[in-house]
Amino acid sequence: QIKLFDRMNRKLYLTNAGELLYNYSKKILLLVDEAESSIKDIANMKMGRLRMGASTTIGIYLLPRIVGDFTKRYENINSYFTIDNTGIIEEMILNNHIDIALVEGLIHSKDIVVKHFLDDELYLICSRNHPWARRKELSINPEEITEESLIVREKGSGTREVFEKALAKNHLSYQPQHVLNNTEAIKKAVEADIGIAVISKLAVQEEINSGRLVKIDIKNIPITRELNIIYHKDKYRSPLFNTFIKYLEKYKVS
Repeated sequence: QIKLFDRMNRKLYLTNAGELLYNYSKKILLLVDEAESSIKDIANMKMGRLRMGASTTIGIYLLPRIVGDFTKRYENINSYFTIDNTGIIEEMILNNHIDIALVEGLIHSKDIVVKHFLDDELYLICSRNHPWARRKELSINPEEITEESLIVREKGSGTREVFEKALAKNHLSYQPQHVLNNTEAIKKAVEADIGIAVISKLAVQEEINSGRLVKIDIKNIPITRELNIIYHKDKYRSPLFNTFIKYLEKYKVS
């Protein structure tokens, strides 16, 4: 019920309401153009967003390098990442709080796609003052673990779950003396000779090389695991998403 034009001498002139609508229309058309341009940029990998997650060991010792290398190639990509234990990361994938994740633990949901990323090894470590460190051969019989004060991660940790399964497979049981949810704290505790621990080689290689911690072999029980890429089976795989997966599949730890 608003008149937009005045017709005078066979010409059309905008009314005040017409001028107002015209100015808004120009803004709307500019926004449409901007939206189209942004969608094209996403399709052509010129911009985009990735919400990533990682379990603790990968998140602290590997993910920053991965994200840094990837964003150097795709400078306008915004990345957000969350670090927590594998159980929490799995829940975040299921609830669509993150798009993709790297985990070291076992995944239990059938709604999650699991792809191999890298192989990892868990190292049994002790302080350089521990009696094991003075042995000619830096190795122990498996049952010797149960006689020591053992420091472990919290329940839900991928490292702990893999370690427990390896012991159970060899009919060994243990009672943790200390539970810490931080890998750096565990390393400091071992260095202070509070106990022994099992930690990913990704997290402890520097301390072993410097001699602050000592790697002990467990006879006949190598503890290895797969680090995996995970995402929801129904997740929309954008060009950026697929490019990141391909990048991860070719990634090598230097």
